[in-house]
Amino acid sequence: MVTEEKPIVRMTADSMEAYVMLITPDDGGEYTIESLQKALDDRGVKYGIDEAALTELIDEKKYGVETLVAQGTEPVDGKDGYYDYNFNCNFDKKPLMRPDGTVDYWSVKSIESVVQDQVIAEYHPCVEGMDGKTVTGKPIPAKRGREQLPLKGKGFERRDDNTYVALMSGKIETQNDRVVILPVHELSGNADLSSGNIDFHGDVVIHGSVESGVIVKASGTITVDGIVEACTLEAGKDIILRSGMLGGNKASVKTKGNITAKFFEFTCIECAGDIRADVLMDCQVQCFGKIIMNGKRGSIIGGLTHGVCGIEVTTLGNDAEKKTVIMAGASPEGYAKLRQLEKTIQELSQGLAQIEEGLRKFEELEKARGVSYKDDPRRVTLLRIKIRDTATLAHSKEEAKQLRNLIESASGACVTVLRGTYPGAVIQIEDTKLLVQNYVKAAEFYKLQDKIKTRECS
Repeated sequence: MVTEEKPIVRMTADSMEAYVMLITPDDGGEYTIESLQKALDDRGVKYGIDEAALTELIDEKKYGVETLVAQGTEPVDGKDGYYDYNFNCNFDKKPLMRPDGTVDYWSVKSIESVVQDQVIAEYHPCVEGMDGKTVTGKPIPAKRGREQLPLKGKGFERRDDNTYVALMSGKIETQNDRVVILPVHELSGNADLSSGNIDFHGDVVIHGSVESGVIVKASGTITVDGIVEACTLEAGKDIILRSGMLGGNKASVKTKGNITAKFFEFTCIECAGDIRADVLMDCQVQCFGKIIMNGKRGSIIGGLTHGVCGIEVTTLGNDAEKKTVIMAGASPEGYAKLRQLEKTIQELSQGLAQIEEGLRKFEELEKARGVSYKDDPRRVTLLRIKIRDTATLAHSKEEAKQLRNLIESASGACVTVLRGTYPGAVIQIEDTKLLVQNYVKAAEFYKLQDKIKTRECS
């Protein structure tokens, strides 16, 4: 009688593989496909069995050797949906420093442009995952792919083929999680009196020059490739002058963003952000950020330059000892205005408290006498004063908050001169002044108590 031998079955710890080893049978014993399958079944191996491997074990009498006879299926993770963008909004708005120390103002990229019907983005849907399975038949869940939310913003539309297309030509930018296409006013030649003034809601790009007398206003960025003469520039964002400005004491530049320019001469400048330039010559500058002029030719000569958050310049003044006034930190006028605002806030708060008390008394009289005082001239006057003073108080509090933030950001501001400071320079930090009487090599001017001192540039 022939007996069926029982093989040894082993599973890996993760149940992804099963092995069979045949023991040399006793006389008269033999292995069959059925006996191997039963042994596998007894160990719980039900999936991924290689029938050919079992047959080969028996036919070739592979005794004493473990053979892989079953394999599970690894899960295939899904892939999240993603966007391919056909534009770049992550460019650096700072000019490049050349190896020789000069600054390349043409390297500054102000806008990323698109044209109408241009595909700005393509969405790739998620790929579903595929579950795996062990040799015991236990499923292994795969990571599911997730779809992304549709693009939010304006100036574009989504097509049926999952592409996003610009509805207009203009400037494209990202604002938090939104994509926005805005109009751009682009002038290929010069801006002069014959072309008229420019007042545009969006960005303005002038590839030529801006001649004297022209007014250019933009809610966005102003970029000028050529020379800017004695004109007026006002921007809601940045101003970029690749060739500089010859102001002739008749020019005005004002922006809520940053300024980048090769040079300014005889110009009044008001900047809410930072200023980067090579030369400031006889200018009146009020910068609420930092003034950075660290190129090879970076110099401030003449005029009055105030960088609230500090100034970094290569050379200050000139060998003709021209008077050059430099200010850093919050101005004494700023501190005085804050004190006045705080006094006004206190007085208004006290006055409003008295008005509230007066109105409360009218309510008590109404209850006590049963008579309405709604139209009483005295009560009406109190209400009018309350409305007026409440609005004034809110405005004063907001202005005081902005001043406190400005003063806090200006804390520790200093003047750093990388090469040298000439006699004739006047350095003021907050309310303390220093008249430079001798040439000072590379040094940082800072305030210590009631004096301005110097230390080596770090």
